[in-house]
Amino acid sequence: MRRFTLPACLVALRAVVPLQAAPPPRPYAVEHYDVRIRADFAKQRLFGEATIRFHGQGDNAVSALELDAEKLQITGVREDQSIQSFEQKRGSVFVVLTRPVQPDEQRTITVEYEAGANAGLNFLPDQIIAANVSSWMPANDLPGERATLRLTLTGPVDMKAAASGRLTDTRASEGQSVTEWQLDTPAEPARYGFALGKFSESVAEADGVKLRVLGAGAKVAELTAPALRYLADRTGKRYPGESYTQVFTKNAGAASFAAGLTLLPESYAQSLEKQPEDVGLLADQLAHQWFGIGITTKQWSDLWLTEGVSAFLADSFLARQAGKDKYQQAVQHARQMYDQLRLESRDWPLSDSYRTTRNDAAGGIPEYKGAWFLYLLDQMVGEDAFWNGIRLYTSNLWGRAAVSEDFQNAFAAAITRSPNTGRKGASISAANGAKNLANLFDMWVYGIAGEEPKKRSR
Repeated sequence: MRRFTLPACLVALRAVVPLQAAPPPRPYAVEHYDVRIRADFAKQRLFGEATIRFHGQGDNAVSALELDAEKLQITGVREDQSIQSFEQKRGSVFVVLTRPVQPDEQRTITVEYEAGANAGLNFLPDQIIAANVSSWMPANDLPGERATLRLTLTGPVDMKAAASGRLTDTRASEGQSVTEWQLDTPAEPARYGFALGKFSESVAEADGVKLRVLGAGAKVAELTAPALRYLADRTGKRYPGESYTQVFTKNAGAASFAAGLTLLPESYAQSLEKQPEDVGLLADQLAHQWFGIGITTKQWSDLWLTEGVSAFLADSFLARQAGKDKYQQAVQHARQMYDQLRLESRDWPLSDSYRTTRNDAAGGIPEYKGAWFLYLLDQMVGEDAFWNGIRLYTSNLWGRAAVSEDFQNAFAAAITRSPNTGRKGASISAANGAKNLANLFDMWVYGIAGEEPKKRSR
């Protein structure tokens, strides 16, 4: 999630989120989280209660649930009024069910917990920023998992809140402000987030989407509106929600996204006031609402489908807003960053079956190599086929979890439907186009450029 058209002090602002190893496959699926959180600024702690509705899946009964709870202190677990035993280890909480859950049986447990300041839950004097889900609520935080969310936030009356989902209620209770948020479209728990603090606020509207800005002026919404329209046009899908909130925080390292929500440093908003053409980071974060929220990845090894695709779309928007020179600078920067990773022997295939955890899959390869690969793909197939491929991929996988083969299949279909001339004007038949496409994916996605591609395991 980089933008390199920023001032030097902001170039390094990326989503630095604590990552944990993915646990083995779990024999249950969460359908809905109902989370109630009270923020205590004086103690720098959250006090939470999460009611989790789930069902068993597979052929066998499940006697224990494993939930990600990396930075949480679990204080109790119950099902109805029955106390459940639990143990915390290796960043998870293991709940031993008094009565095993049968295949397809729906059940509900409630987890009580506390959370203090950590890398994924930032406490500032008058702000709380929650980005990494297992740092502020227990969840089944595996790639491809989706669930709905109801989040109730309680905090000081003079603070504003933003969270994943739509705001459904605001009220006062015992001298505190209470807001309720409802995420009706199932999303990965990894993409839940919230912010609470003393923020300035501005509100605008673009194509039926409410644009809300906390911690910055109306200029941000003015710059966001054309990016939102551009992404909807290029992908063939409108923004996946009723509202989009950008929160500019005092945390200089903030740069992350959640469903319907982006967290950025307030210094970036200040730079946009002086250089409104530097919209790369803004567009990159917004693009994740399509590639990261609308379409997720089925496994960590295909993280480039989120990071690389969003980065390239932001670059293409930059070309429209700031000119081709800015675009060329952007793609060349991606290439330079990737070349540096190669020199450091840190290259790997964009889709590497050995990258089984977020720790393994994260880093510069999904983003920089992914963006550079898409530039090469664009050059090879031509503009019309490229954007048709993006639209086919978005349409085919919307609301689902994708793998790299899904992306390749969309482009193969686009080439078959629209044989085109490449960027250099050479005629390319559908058959040759499909062969060239397969070779490009074998080299860059399933192998390493300049080396024999690894045998695909899928």
